[in-house]
Amino acid sequence: MKIIVGKYSGFCNGVKYTVSQTLKELENNYSLFSLGDIVHNETVIDDLKKKGLIIENSINNIPNCAKVIIRAHGESVDTYNKAKEKKLDLIDLTCGKVKLIHTKILKNKDHSFILIIGKKNHPETIAHHSYSKNSFIIENISDIKEAYEIFLKSGFKEIYIVAQTTFNNDLFDNIVDEIRKVFKGINVSVDKTICNATNFRQQEVIHIARDANKMIIIGGKNSSNTKELEIISKNYCQEVYLIQTKDDLNNVIFNENDIVGITAGASTPSDVIDDVVDYLDNLYGKKK
Repeated sequence: MKIIVGKYSGFCNGVKYTVSQTLKELENNYSLFSLGDIVHNETVIDDLKKKGLIIENSINNIPNCAKVIIRAHGESVDTYNKAKEKKLDLIDLTCGKVKLIHTKILKNKDHSFILIIGKKNHPETIAHHSYSKNSFIIENISDIKEAYEIFLKSGFKEIYIVAQTTFNNDLFDNIVDEIRKVFKGINVSVDKTICNATNFRQQEVIHIARDANKMIIIGGKNSSNTKELEIISKNYCQEVYLIQTKDDLNNVIFNENDIVGITAGASTPSDVIDDVVDYLDNLYGKKK
């Protein structure tokens, strides 16, 4: 068996910072809340809960004056306003690249209609949307017609496009191409705000999946960037397994002639990746 491990697998810099700062805060003896899961990985979340992190999905459930972490995905303008009313002590761990998109939206919102290309229900995209009332989220090409109709009613003459940092790179390009066709004659400014780490990871998985007869994608089932890696891999490899830990491989049959590709989402800890590699290595492994 040959095992190919992607060099861009695991924690991105933003997630590393968020998790390390959360652990640092947990060393103190006070209640620490997080508004939603700080990253989309159950293994990481379970570990932080054991260390004392209290996760609440609604700001209304957090007591006044509490110490609260704003997660890497960022939060909406309304959430920050509510936090101020409740006198919450915020530890803002929003990813720097996400914050930059907020700044760009604020800079362009007075003269451009904002199109946000991303998952409609993803917390990052929802936060972006809150920074301009004149904005619309496009998840698929089928959403463009509705976006155009709303744009026509808005009174704006220009379009400014940003992306969820973990969105599918190729799908973004396809959506932009279609937007230019539908918004023909309109000045369309495109700011491809997909994170470099996401782009590198997606490009790398294509090369690995082409060579492998089995692909293993390690990450949280609710992780957008991990799901994208699975989708991309299926275009190039017939057997693709999305797992959270090595235990999810118990029913997968391997043989000594397999070429197994491995990559992981941006919220997957290195020790979880190592466990999967060790498991395969103990079967027939030859790591590349």
